[in-house]
Amino acid sequence: MMRWHKSMVIALLIGAVFLLTGCATTEPAFYRATEFKPKFIDQITLLPAVDARTDKAVALNLEHWLRIEAATNLRRKGYAVLLSAMTRGTSELTYDNLRAADPALIKRLGPLGERWIMILALVDLNVAGSSGKVEAAGFLYDKEKGTLLWRDTSICQVGREGWLFGEVRSKTVISTAANCLLASFPTRGQ
Repeated sequence: MMRWHKSMVIALLIGAVFLLTGCATTEPAFYRATEFKPKFIDQITLLPAVDARTDKAVALNLEHWLRIEAATNLRRKGYAVLLSAMTRGTSELTYDNLRAADPALIKRLGPLGERWIMILALVDLNVAGSSGKVEAAGFLYDKEKGTLLWRDTSICQVGREGWLFGEVRSKTVISTAANCLLASFPTRGQ
């Protein structure tokens, strides 16, 4: 009888963790241009992620937690991905001007000769207490034409996971946000 109760309690706790972990993203993407044809994209150049949080008191490793996770996801969807260290044009980037998609700014982004430029932005992060919330946004630009092809946002929450503390929890919730964000990004060949 006692074993049954322990098993039931463990099952309920695991179920509660899954219920408290969530991600919200709009399906399909918030914005997808009619000229966005995934089968014609030969390689996506993924620029360093932009820390667009208003409160940047907590230092984060967006390279591994957001950008590398996104690159892995894009490769699974059939895209070749170039991780560019090029920051030319990214120092002035904010969440607002990423959304505004000014053609002159887009044409200055990334390495010369690369056409398809993707930038991810961490918009908000709150991992206080025993839960975490993150908002991430992604943008795909056609640098040659100076246009925004795809844009989406995801908001993820991770709840009461007692074994997650500090940096580990931040990493988990940011990586989850990257995967949720790219759920609306089409598979190549569509």
